[in-house]
Amino acid sequence: MSIEINEEKNIPVLGLLLQLLFIISIIVFLVSSAIFVYYQFIVNPKNTEEMANLYEFLTVQKPEEQKRTEIEGLAIQNMVDDYFILYNQRAKLTKFFGFFEGWIHPEVYFSSFSIDAGTRTVNLKGFSSDFKPLIDQLEIIKKEPTVERYQVSDIKMAEKGGVSFSLTITAKSETIK
Repeated sequence: MSIEINEEKNIPVLGLLLQLLFIISIIVFLVSSAIFVYYQFIVNPKNTEEMANLYEFLTVQKPEEQKRTEIEGLAIQNMVDDYFILYNQRAKLTKFFGFFEGWIHPEVYFSSFSIDAGTRTVNLKGFSSDFKPLIDQLEIIKKEPTVERYQVSDIKMAEKGGVSFSLTITAKSETIK
């Protein structure tokens, strides 16, 4: 008499479900990765190329009026840029006038004024009630740190009394830029 023992393999249902779920998740991952690669490296470059072609086509198809407007706009922009450069490089005289007001004698006035920013020279024709205020004015100019040099000429007695004169002042470079 012999006894046979049949061993039945009992695979637990839970273990089988976990293995099946693992295999399905790997398949989903692989499929989604393949779709990503397809769109990233095949579909997107084609769309980008089509958009560039469409832009070129639309650029060629612009109405003549729009092209003229763009050309005029660029010309105006160039003029504005040129003006901006010239404006920034212009001579700045405002500092000089502030200094000039501060060192004029009360009994001296000027009837003519011209300024050359290139040479930093100011030419003045003035009038004084007497020689004393003119001498005082010259002493003030002599002590003024913004004046590089000065020259007085054409000193003469005026017809109505007083003294007329011409004055040339050369300002320091930091005063007139």
